[in-house]
Amino acid sequence: MAFPFAHARMPALATLACVLLLAACAHYPGEKKSGVERLYVFYCGEAEIPDVSPWSPGFNVNKPAVFSDNCYLIKHAKGWLLWDSGYPDALAEKPEGLRGPRSTAFRKKTLVAQMAEVGVTPAQVTHVAFSHTHGDHVGNANLFTGATLYIQQLEFDAAFGADPVKYGFAPETYEKLRTSSIVKLTGDYDVFGDGSVKILSTSGHTPGHQSLLVRLNKTGTVVLSGDVAHFRDNFDNRRVPSFNFNRDWSVNSMDKVATIVANEKAQLWINHDSEQNATIHHAPEFYE
Repeated sequence: MAFPFAHARMPALATLACVLLLAACAHYPGEKKSGVERLYVFYCGEAEIPDVSPWSPGFNVNKPAVFSDNCYLIKHAKGWLLWDSGYPDALAEKPEGLRGPRSTAFRKKTLVAQMAEVGVTPAQVTHVAFSHTHGDHVGNANLFTGATLYIQQLEFDAAFGADPVKYGFAPETYEKLRTSSIVKLTGDYDVFGDGSVKILSTSGHTPGHQSLLVRLNKTGTVVLSGDVAHFRDNFDNRRVPSFNFNRDWSVNSMDKVATIVANEKAQLWINHDSEQNATIHHAPEFYE
């Protein structure tokens, strides 16, 4: 026996099923939901540079510049990850700044104070990684010795080897990291195992330089460049600072990042690019 009303209801049920399916897929097309819940960007200092040409040999001669310096705190379902820690917090007590061979560094607000504003202490950070171990990126590293450290084997060997100063490293700023739980890497690494936070091996600026890919549910994919390039013009023209560890590695790493950014349709955040930095929301605001 036929039931006419059953046929009448079938189109409506099919339409409802399609709507529910589309709603389930709309949040993260083609992929499962990212485990990253929030990304905070902290001000971690700045550098005044009287002549930026050492960063772009043959260009910008005697041209002054200001480099921004950020730190990034990522809230994942499995814990907190800090990426870079900026200039030492103690620099905030020196309004005259700290003069180096190529720049003068300043810090107006501490990392610890900014973390407190979003309700996080250094002890709560479970994972820590640095783009590289220069002082403007690891200045507060020793606050996070309770976290698991992710570092490329080449960077570890240079930073903790017999002659770290040769590579521009200041071991006193991160020596306590020797007591951390350390994961030594030899390439790219999926930190939480779900593809949402990936360390990218981008050697060149230093022997074991690395960058970070972060997938956010609303913002999309962001690549935190570290010092693959110091400002956009250098990245676009593959210009390599005169003091980088290896020029060919540096160019290859820029090519790698460019390919990933294109394939992922990602945003590339260049840490020291002050113009771009002015467009990025800083804590206590956050990205989802």
